[in-house]
Formats: sequence, structure tokens, C-alpha cells
Amino acid sequence: MIELLTAWAIKNAVVLAGGSIAAFILGWILKKIPTGKWAKDLGKIGEKNGQSVTAFCNKKIPFWNKVIEPVFIDTISVLLSYVGGFIMGLKSDDQT
Repeated sequence: MIELLTAWAIKNAVVLAGGSIAAFILGWILKKIPTGKWAKDLGKIGEKNGQSVTAFCNKKIPFWNKVIEPVFIDTISVLLSYVGGFIMGLKSDDQT
């Protein structure tokens, strides 16, 4: 029993350490890329994806525009506003 618990703890520690190192490296790489450029490009890709989803849903779900879309879009908008504010809070040390 102890051997199983030890093996489980070691496995999870290795996964946690590997994930942490990968996240650190990804963050370091992203810090080297100019944020404005790739954020603008990513925004354009997201807009095109949103248009495709809306066109698909208009064809497949008859009440999409009147019932689902307004609630869905408002919910996503509120969540993204929160995320944007959270990120600004994280970047607040850059302002000083």
C-alpha cells in the first residue's frame, strides 16, 4: 500500500514539475513576441471563427438569433470583461 502511494506521489510530482517547466518556457517565449501584433492577428482569426459559428448556427438552429445568441454573446462579453480586468490587474506593476 505504501509503495502504491509513493509511486502515485512521485508520478504526480514529476507531472507537476514538467508542466511547470513547460509553462515557464512558454511564458518566456511569449514575452519575447510583440504582444500587439499577434493579439491583433489572433483577434482577426477569432472574428472569422465567430462569423462561421454564427452562420452555421443560423442554418441549423432556427431560434439562434432571437433566443440563444443574445444571451450567449452577453455572457461571453461579461466573462471577457472580467478576464481583461484581471489581466490589467496583473500588469499593474508595469505601470509604476
